[in-house]
Amino acid sequence: MPTERPASWTPAHSALLQLLDAAIETARTTARPTVDLTALRRVRRDLVRMDNGHQPYPDSPLEWSPHAAYRLIRQVITAAPLGHSAAGTVLRLAADIADQNAAARAAATATKKR
Repeated sequence: MPTERPASWTPAHSALLQLLDAAIETARTTARPTVDLTALRRVRRDLVRMDNGHQPYPDSPLEWSPHAAYRLIRQVITAAPLGHSAAGTVLRLAADIADQNAAARAAATATKKR
């Protein structure tokens, strides 16, 4: 699997945090929140850890994990307020990670066939 972050990670990281902050604030101020506030805070913490080069899971290898990143990004997208200005940047990052994984899978398949 890919071991390098996609180029879109750096500009999208601040957008991810903006979306999470908006979702956390909405959940915090709503009488009946529809999202788990503790889980959103954990996702935010894990994204900051990933940006600093650490994995959110203790037993993960110390390299870029597209699966961990994609899992966190999916949670951000699910909780994001509809129409937030940062949503497009985050969705492009998710697409870049998916493309990166597809290319790695195709390369691995081509190698096995030889």
